[in-house]
Amino acid sequence: MRDCFCTINLDQEEVFRTQVVEKSLSPFFGEEFYFEIPRIFQYLSFYIYDKNVLQRDLRIGKIAIKKEDLSIYSGKETWFILQPVDSNSEVQGKVHLELKLNELITDNGSVCQQLVVQLKECHGLPLINGQNCDPYATVSVVGPSRNDQKKTKVKKKTSNPQFNETFYFEVTRSSSYTKKSQFQVEEEDIEKLEVRIDLWNNGNLVQDLFLGEIKIPVKTLGSDTFQAWYLLQPKDNGNKSGKSEDHGSLRLNINYAEDYVLPSGYYGSLRDLLLKSSEVEPISASAAYILAEVCRDKYDGILPLVRLLLHHHRLVQFVTAVAELELKETQEVNTIFRGNSLTTRCVDEMMKIVGKHYLKVTLKPILDEICENPKPCEIDPLKLKEGDNVEMHKENLRYYVDKVFSTIVQSSISCPTLMCDVLCSLRRLAAERFPSKYINVSKWQYDLIACTNLGCLNSSLPLFLKEEETGRKPIALHIFVSINCVLWKMYFGSIFLCIVKINHNRGLPVARLRRRQESAIVRGSCCACCRGAPDPAGFGGY
Repeated sequence: MRDCFCTINLDQEEVFRTQVVEKSLSPFFGEEFYFEIPRIFQYLSFYIYDKNVLQRDLRIGKIAIKKEDLSIYSGKETWFILQPVDSNSEVQGKVHLELKLNELITDNGSVCQQLVVQLKECHGLPLINGQNCDPYATVSVVGPSRNDQKKTKVKKKTSNPQFNETFYFEVTRSSSYTKKSQFQVEEEDIEKLEVRIDLWNNGNLVQDLFLGEIKIPVKTLGSDTFQAWYLLQPKDNGNKSGKSEDHGSLRLNINYAEDYVLPSGYYGSLRDLLLKSSEVEPISASAAYILAEVCRDKYDGILPLVRLLLHHHRLVQFVTAVAELELKETQEVNTIFRGNSLTTRCVDEMMKIVGKHYLKVTLKPILDEICENPKPCEIDPLKLKEGDNVEMHKENLRYYVDKVFSTIVQSSISCPTLMCDVLCSLRRLAAERFPSKYINVSKWQYDLIACTNLGCLNSSLPLFLKEEETGRKPIALHIFVSINCVLWKMYFGSIFLCIVKINHNRGLPVARLRRRQESAIVRGSCCACCRGAPDPAGFGGY
């Protein structure tokens, strides 16, 4: 059995890593990664590792897909056979060579056959630790009894070096010109010779790193100039077995799109049209609303739209106008701002963009405490193990709930102003539409904040934790999900007595506790224009 995880690499640079699936030979990762690629690349690669606590993680196998082939697999679920990985197999790129055999007459009348090797350029060499390499090449003529080697200059910080260097090698020597026909190469002299080009990364203080090689038999060359591109190959160690080892396979679902972006001046008219959307009546006739509705992939349409409106400070006006339209068509308070509505999608993306720092400032101290000394909080009878102390688990959960709840209540001062303005506007519109349903409106707003924060927390947790604590992410997230469920039920009355028990020793009356719960949701949603305005439900401060 193995503890496996998978990494996603662009060329040689790791960009994402899955969670470790323990004790399985058929791990199911079930993780989804969305990312933009800001640079040129040659291969999208996937590496399967066997986690090793004491030693370096063992690479089981890999899949490397050329950029040109990504469109073939895009939108499809495909099984790929894992290929073996070793230090010499991580090779990519190609070399442009020009080869020629010349026959020269020396001063004493003898004939000398000369091999001319011109190394012009290389293309697509791999990145080393996420950076361009410092490549150089060795050019050799190798035979049973000879190994003549020459070396190019080192090219700094490039994956596409331009060498343009020419090397001359003596191939055969005859005693007299009259014994040889002009421009005719004797096969017995060269049939065992080959030209070998090795590419290396200059390591300066460390050992040079092998980048690939090519081998060309000299006997294949004629009297004409031979010019071609050659793909770099792994080093031939001469010990490959005839039967390939089965390393397993990996199932992937890849969606790849390549966008061509014109200079920004071409988009000026479209940008102005989108920014004026909040002024259009009805809002459903605006360019931004139509764009969000017609996009086949809603995420692709909403995310850039939210970024554009955020940059030009027009998001609050647009979300307010869209929310007002959606509320007019909402008859039941429990269906307010459904998850697939344009309002909810815009708020969701906005909170992910501007709320991560707020989330980190608010929850990181508690996350650190959980990861440094996690306390058991499981109270589900189906998940409890034999011998677990349920009462102790409940007390630990109460402790975390009280701490998280107090932190949330006191965090309004650090809540981003934009989030406050948007949530305040939505709360005001919802309260006007359903004036007698304040608790239901607050429930929706709590759900919106909690669900978005938990989703953001799941993707951002590795950034909040120390490197040695990232393995405890599932524990921390599980505890936070449990806390969120308790807070939700506590606030909406199903287990309201829980908060009374938690604060029993504080002497806080039930009415004050209820107002405090309201404040946890409302305080973070008060924009400057609403502070000091009367509360629609009559709840004051505490």
